[in-house]
Amino acid sequence: MWIGSGAVWNQRLRRIGVALALGCAMIAAAEPAATNSRLAALLGELAQPEKEIPFKEVVEATTHFRVLDFDTNNPAHVELRRKILAGAALAGGRAAKDGLTAERANEAGNRIESYVRAALRDAGLDARVPVNAAGAAQAAGYPDLEIDGPTPCYLELKTFSAHTASSTQRTFYYSPSERPKITRDALHLLLAFELEKISRDGRTVFVPTRWRLSTLENLAVRLKWEFNQSNRGLYGQDTARSLLGEADLK
Repeated sequence: MWIGSGAVWNQRLRRIGVALALGCAMIAAAEPAATNSRLAALLGELAQPEKEIPFKEVVEATTHFRVLDFDTNNPAHVELRRKILAGAALAGGRAAKDGLTAERANEAGNRIESYVRAALRDAGLDARVPVNAAGAAQAAGYPDLEIDGPTPCYLELKTFSAHTASSTQRTFYYSPSERPKITRDALHLLLAFELEKISRDGRTVFVPTRWRLSTLENLAVRLKWEFNQSNRGLYGQDTARSLLGEADLK
């Protein structure tokens, strides 16, 4: 388990960011030996293995907004839960009737979002695509839906199949952003639908067989650093100096 407070994680996050910024600015002007030493230190910091980190601390450190605890003694929380449960049942029933066309169960999550959003509205909730810090509606990234009301709520949607429910495959992602979709203190909930793959009218579809609503206040996440490059960086004109050979096969 992650040992430490939110302040400790916040401190570590800032330290890594500052180290990277300063290191990148100084590397070009440094002597080769010093450059290698600084770069090694930076990479060593990134390579430090992280254990499980409380999601609520990650959200607060990267957005400055809190993940609220669900309170069963709070009438507004109880009413919100009641309406979400009603919407989940309604969305699941409608999606089961229509069938979700997708290659894999987790990909059907994109299909079920419109069902959930419409069903939540029918259940009396103001559900919408989240508005980011720049004031623009943003569908991509965490969270999937924003519910306005007496108790603000962010709702993440997932789909899974019964035989993968206990797998170690990563399916939950959160990436910090300059324009985060999280713009206030709120509940953070997860609505997941278990899907079954069937054949119907000559086509393969997924149908919801059950659903579950969870709070993310106790969720722990893992941090995975990644170095990446685009296709342009690999195959574009600026990569000619690295090319060792190429030929058309026509």
